[in-house]
Amino acid sequence: MSKKVAEQLVEMLIQAGIKRIYAITGDSLNELNDAVRRTPELKWIHVRNEEAGAFAASADAQLSGLACCAGSSGPGHVHLVNGLYDAHRSGAPVLAIASTCATKEFGSNYFQETNVIKLFDDCSYYNQVAANNKQVPRMAQAAIQTAIQRKGVGVLGLPGDVAGEDAVEIDSSVNNFFAKPTLPRYGKNWCSWPT
Repeated sequence: MSKKVAEQLVEMLIQAGIKRIYAITGDSLNELNDAVRRTPELKWIHVRNEEAGAFAASADAQLSGLACCAGSSGPGHVHLVNGLYDAHRSGAPVLAIASTCATKEFGSNYFQETNVIKLFDDCSYYNQVAANNKQVPRMAQAAIQTAIQRKGVGVLGLPGDVAGEDAVEIDSSVNNFFAKPTLPRYGKNWCSWPT
């Protein structure tokens, strides 16, 4: 039996050191929720509202270095905005999974369709929507890595139907780097170069 995109994403979250996802169960998040349920290393923290989940992820990230929240299509991920602004402006590395309606509904005025790119543009450093299973590993890795390095929000738009597709393994997309750059010190004055 092949692995699903949602299971692949859960493995990537665990490898990045994420221990909790703050979210409310919603139908476009069902695949992800089920993958988390079957994985003891990652906990689904049910919140009363996605906004509270985003604020909780912001606080978690400030304490642990990286955290995750999720919102289902339509009003679910719209509610993430206030908490993601808080995370982004306070330098908290947060991955936000903005689950969207099925790809077949894109552009059809589906009642829960939102434009993820416009919605999260001002409160994230990375913000993309995966349209197929081949894009998810690289986009997830880019969102996580951007959140880590730039100390802000990375948004992964994940359609519910894509989360249920068979995963495509991309070895270069499973690693994240927690680099801490340092400036060299030269001479008595740290900003002067040797002569």
